[in-house]
Amino acid sequence: MLNRSPALLLAALIACADHAPPDVTRAPDPCRVPNSELYKVAGDSAILSAARALMLADSNVAVVTVDSMGQPRVRTTKAFVSPVDPTDPARGMTVWIMTRLTTRKVDQVLRHPQVTLYFNSDERVEYATIMGTAVVHRDPNDPQARAFYENGYKEFFWPNFPDDFVMIEIKPLWLEYLGPTIAANNDTWRPQAVVFPGGCKSPVRH
Repeated sequence: MLNRSPALLLAALIACADHAPPDVTRAPDPCRVPNSELYKVAGDSAILSAARALMLADSNVAVVTVDSMGQPRVRTTKAFVSPVDPTDPARGMTVWIMTRLTTRKVDQVLRHPQVTLYFNSDERVEYATIMGTAVVHRDPNDPQARAFYENGYKEFFWPNFPDDFVMIEIKPLWLEYLGPTIAANNDTWRPQAVVFPGGCKSPVRH
């Protein structure tokens, strides 16, 4: 057996530590908003009005979550946008999606509450992305959830309702939008952004 000095063993341990894989099971703080990376020249109301119109028109939203390996996952899901609240701009940008308890995105949201939504119109060269935190709702009698799953959706999504009932609420931290009336930065191509204060919430089941 080769004798290894303490110095060599210490060097080996440091080298391994420098190349250790990231801890993908620990989600980063979803409440950190990169203000230095955001761009805006239009007013909040103009950006939100244009973005909301797109969100209502493109009801099949792309939902991006993060799996247990740290890999982003995307799928198309029916989106329901909350009513406008003059006292709370974030409410009009809050999105609900319907799913089932057995779907992978439920576990992904509970592990990594940060979620990105992507609304798009190819014809108008227009898109909006919402970076937010997700909350899993399990109570079918929640008045907020009932407003979206009624009118026939209940039977379609949950044939054995309320078994397997899940709705996910995505509350925005910030939004970026580009469209015909809201231009991106000429140099960086960054879309214009609106930041929502106090949008963070723990992804516990309700």
